[in-house]
Amino acid sequence: MTVGAARIGVAEREQARGEAWWMFAAVPMLTAAIGFTWMLREMLQRAYGMTGEAWDLAYDQQVIWNIAQGHGFYTSFARGDFLGIHLEPIFVLLAAIEKFWPSPTVLLIFASAGLAAAAPAAYLFFRAILPAGRAESPWLAVALAAPIPFWAATQEAARDFFHPENFALAFALLAAWAGIRGHRVAMWALCVLTLTCKEDQVYTVGVLSIVMRVHGAPEIKRHWRFILYLAGAWFLIATGIVQQHFHHFGYTDFVSYRWLVGLDPNMPVSPLAVAQELGRPDALAMLAAIVASMFALPLLAPRWLLLAVPPYLANALSGHNPQNDLHLHYVLLLMFPLIVAGGLGARELLRRRSFKPALALAVVLPALLLGWGTGRFPPALYADESLYDRPNSVAQLQAATTVIPSDAPVNADAGLTVWLANRHTINDFPDMLDGSSYVVIDQNTFLGATTSKAKRQQALDGLAAGGRRLLYDDGRFQIWSPVGD
Repeated sequence: MTVGAARIGVAEREQARGEAWWMFAAVPMLTAAIGFTWMLREMLQRAYGMTGEAWDLAYDQQVIWNIAQGHGFYTSFARGDFLGIHLEPIFVLLAAIEKFWPSPTVLLIFASAGLAAAAPAAYLFFRAILPAGRAESPWLAVALAAPIPFWAATQEAARDFFHPENFALAFALLAAWAGIRGHRVAMWALCVLTLTCKEDQVYTVGVLSIVMRVHGAPEIKRHWRFILYLAGAWFLIATGIVQQHFHHFGYTDFVSYRWLVGLDPNMPVSPLAVAQELGRPDALAMLAAIVASMFALPLLAPRWLLLAVPPYLANALSGHNPQNDLHLHYVLLLMFPLIVAGGLGARELLRRRSFKPALALAVVLPALLLGWGTGRFPPALYADESLYDRPNSVAQLQAATTVIPSDAPVNADAGLTVWLANRHTINDFPDMLDGSSYVVIDQNTFLGATTSKAKRQQALDGLAAGGRRLLYDDGRFQIWSPVGD
């Protein structure tokens, strides 16, 4: 064979490998596109139908709008600086977009995109961690990654609208891929992006440092400690400096653990009480669903599976519901260590045996069926369809609220707040209601998760008696004046 023929043969093989890579990568990219469209549609359906949540969708929208307007991280929901509660600098990037498009739709687009991006990001991670020379590897990577947007856990995060943690899973998976492949700059940039999503992502980056210690490229493996140091320094800065500086006004997530030291009279502490919290059925079911969605492969990597124990304990032992049931966005912190365990379990499977590559796709259908059978996002079996079937009422609300000055404080029913959050002072009725606020009532009201029906009715009954005038009533929305106006 001539040198020219040999070069042509090598080129043909490289081209074939490249075409095969794109063929496999196209599948999780397609499921990500489907997942993005599906999640965004349902989120918008709730927001437009006035069944969105004040906490945390309107809350975050107001903070991001304030940043875009140059008012810092102020939140009227807590009457202080949001940095005293959470360190989420990625809000600044979103505020830059909302400078030009100040709408909660921006948050919902990014929320959906972040969750959907977990599929191609996981595919890259699985491809990197699985043996390169095995024909089964790309098939198994596709089978494990493609269903992630449809997992019950992903649906829980989607049910909770926007949280910056929605991005963190994809960022962390991409950082793991970059570190294994030796893309040092990309890995460090993605680690920083992961940390900007929330202070609890220090654990995610800590897990990443362990992955790099064992499986990172040589130039990264030698410096895995610096990734861990970055996570530790971020935690100390976030909780020890930033939050303490701004915390004089607000609350902290640590109050959810007061019961463990006997400071909550409503939750007496005992070994039995702790055991009951750790064995909460909903939390265990969610954990089992994630493992089962990966065909139980995390069980083949038990030491790596142990990395899911600390975030499980942190969630299950919290006195805050739904966190202790692993509902809504709280499940996201467990997903990265579990996906890592799934990838390393798949690696162990390939070490033990071989099989026809296409058989790996047998994982996909059970994972999709499990997502439908255990999820709570339409059309999953346990979805609350009534939250998603209301007509778009945004235009009607905007017409009603033209009587309110754009800079006036507003107290509104929970489902309305996200569309009224672009102002200095907004709260969900009747929380923090005072005489200076306009009140916006939805007579087809949706009671938010933080709204007491009895307290709302009591406050509603007292509007007229408290010196307010009814300024507008179209049969759906009512606008009440400030006291004495």
